[in-house]
Amino acid sequence: MRLSTSTNIMDRYQSIQNKITLEECIKACAKAGYKVLDINFCDMSNEGMPLTFDNWEEWVDSIGELGSKLGIEFSQSHSAFYNVCDMTIEDRPWREELVRRAIIGSAKLGVKWVVFHAGTVYDNGFSAEKSKKSNLEYFAPHIELAKKVGTGIAIENLFELPVERKRRYTGTVEELIDIVDSINDSSVGICWDFGHGNLMGIDQNKALRQIGKRLAATHVADNSGKRDDHVAPFYGQIDWAPLMKTLKEIKYQYDFTYEIHNFTNRMPIELRETALKHSVEIGEYLLSLAK
Repeated sequence: MRLSTSTNIMDRYQSIQNKITLEECIKACAKAGYKVLDINFCDMSNEGMPLTFDNWEEWVDSIGELGSKLGIEFSQSHSAFYNVCDMTIEDRPWREELVRRAIIGSAKLGVKWVVFHAGTVYDNGFSAEKSKKSNLEYFAPHIELAKKVGTGIAIENLFELPVERKRRYTGTVEELIDIVDSINDSSVGICWDFGHGNLMGIDQNKALRQIGKRLAATHVADNSGKRDDHVAPFYGQIDWAPLMKTLKEIKYQYDFTYEIHNFTNRMPIELRETALKHSVEIGEYLLSLAK
């Protein structure tokens, strides 16, 4: 298990998104001591961002070259996401093109696991059965593309929408395991988001044991238990020490990947270097608990 971080750890300046380029972020992370990164393609899919350009493949290649120069490995990524079960979304074809680019771009960078959100069917209320069926149909072609280009898909646990209190499919560990087992393909696994698990009040040690060998990726962030704060471990309420021992127990073999953009995005740029180094220190301490 290695320490990694999403590139959203440094992609905005005092809450103004996308004012710091991905290239700048990669350089800053390398300087702070990171050796492994998660490419946040969902932010790179926003309007005016590189994945939306006609020359997106050239841009991806340039990111790969920069990573090689700095000794950085890209092992995980996050695809653009939306409610994939909602067939009424007007720009769905464009969103799907961005998903396709994220899969291909991930493979170009050597990424092992592309993280996806499942969708939810609301048919006079939440329907787990219809959501599962819709997601199985949705993921099938994406899995085939991922296998063709040489990467894998990890489906992430979600949480209830805080305002509407709407159930979302894969908000429970049972739903997450069920869809991955139903797909039954070695190129498909689970991404466990610790922040989401905390918001759902899940016994995360029990959940990790249930998931076991299906665990392919992680999203590591802390929160207050009230909203998805995305702050560094120990800046929220999650009890991390038992979780690290459980990751060791289940023989988790992939990366311990931060998704902690709100830990840094309100800081002045002058403090980012110190904050990034501090995040590395926190991660190294946590990994020491799993040895």
